[in-house]
Amino acid sequence: MAAMPVRRPDTPLIPLSFTEATHHHLESLADDVHRTYFSKYPPLPVRWGQQISRKKRRSIRLGSYNHHTAEVRIHPMLNSRSVPRIFVESVIYHEYLHHVLGPHHNRRFHQAERKFRYHREAQEWIRRNLFFLLGRKRGMRRPVVLESPRAVQVSLFALEQPLDRQA
Repeated sequence: MAAMPVRRPDTPLIPLSFTEATHHHLESLADDVHRTYFSKYPPLPVRWGQQISRKKRRSIRLGSYNHHTAEVRIHPMLNSRSVPRIFVESVIYHEYLHHVLGPHHNRRFHQAERKFRYHREAQEWIRRNLFFLLGRKRGMRRPVVLESPRAVQVSLFALEQPLDRQA
């Protein structure tokens, strides 16, 4: 059995940093969104919001932009394996648009919002999984777990029956 090395007394201890367990690396997602869509603007700090425990909700604010601090907060419920990466990126993109275009959801804002590459897929995901985020049961279904944008496109347009089958 090998002997464990002994620390010399003059060697300083290196503190271990314990980071919060996270599924999505938010800084990486924010960097991707910034680099792809908003590179002519300075990057914004993007952080997870605080967890508030509630069993059922009537609504949920997925993200927010504070124009005083120029900071984006993302709801911590989105930090889950069940939430696809492209959906978190779409929320970051939406909040960046508030930084660039202002607080109102007008025609110009919605037009810019549709320029996000996976806008349709993200909208479809929230349509199918809003009950999960609100903490409600909808026929005991679990959220659809999607690993890649390609899987999103395939699952969104999958048919229940083959087309060649005649009723």
